[in-house]
Amino acid sequence: MQCSHKIIKKMKKPALLITTALVMNGCQAVTLPTLPTLPTLPTLSNFTSQPVPGPAMADASLPTFNVGDKYYYSNGARDQVISITGETINFQMRSKRKISNFRNLVIPTPYIEGQTSEYFKKSDTPANVLWPLHVGNSAKFSTRGMTVRKATGDQTPYNQVWDCEVEGTERVLVFAGEFDTFRIKCRRMTSSGKWWQNRTWNYSPMLGTYVLRRDFHKKSGVRIRELTALRPSLTDEPQNVRKGIIRAWQTALENKQAGGLVSWTDKQTKTSIQVEPVRTFRAENGQFCRTYKEYLTRKGTTRIYAGVACRAGKFRWLTPRRRS
Repeated sequence: MQCSHKIIKKMKKPALLITTALVMNGCQAVTLPTLPTLPTLPTLSNFTSQPVPGPAMADASLPTFNVGDKYYYSNGARDQVISITGETINFQMRSKRKISNFRNLVIPTPYIEGQTSEYFKKSDTPANVLWPLHVGNSAKFSTRGMTVRKATGDQTPYNQVWDCEVEGTERVLVFAGEFDTFRIKCRRMTSSGKWWQNRTWNYSPMLGTYVLRRDFHKKSGVRIRELTALRPSLTDEPQNVRKGIIRAWQTALENKQAGGLVSWTDKQTKTSIQVEPVRTFRAENGQFCRTYKEYLTRKGTTRIYAGVACRAGKFRWLTPRRRS
């Protein structure tokens, strides 16, 4: 980066660092968002601002997925789409274990491969329950689950009842950026009617995924999971296209002001990309980080990606992750 920086004010708050700065002197004055301890450090606090009421939004259809895309989260998780079978999306976690989800995030995960057990669930509900998303939509359904111990094969069955509603719209600020979302809340109860869990998603129609998930569980308390980045798969692209897309991404983050665009198109395949930096901030450990949006067009279809990346060197921006 050719621009200098100057920190104007810092102050500590519990579990958060609030920094106001003039970033990149001579480029642009930027008011920094609330920052956590950066993901290059041993721990990672959540970045979430308090959600505010969102605008009126058009009904949202069920999302589509792309094999190879990677979803990075604030708890260190990274899920990569490895195959799609009908309404089921199969992922591989960072640990190489498998997890399956439905396109419809409301329906409980049908399969999780844990370290010592496997978890199976089958829900008695249509695949499109609550969708298209519209404020006020609601549904109630039951789920049968089975935990199977890998070592012994022992099985533990259980039943759940879910009561879900599209409660409203919210604008939320998370690691990956700021998004207008539908707020979907599900209450989980036992078959005898006892409360067990609340789960709330903030779903971004623009990205086709949730950007924030909040759980309040009877036994484990509060858990928050934020989207850090949604990154496209480039595995099936020719080498020159992969290089062009990566170069455009790195160039935009390195040189462009917030709101500026770097565009690139491959003349042969017609694959094109536009990268737009959105926010710029300097973290406590000295790294520059930026949120961005990425518009990738392949075979006539444009998909939007977004995330945060931190500068590890000249023209070397990386998606941060929590240390395990």
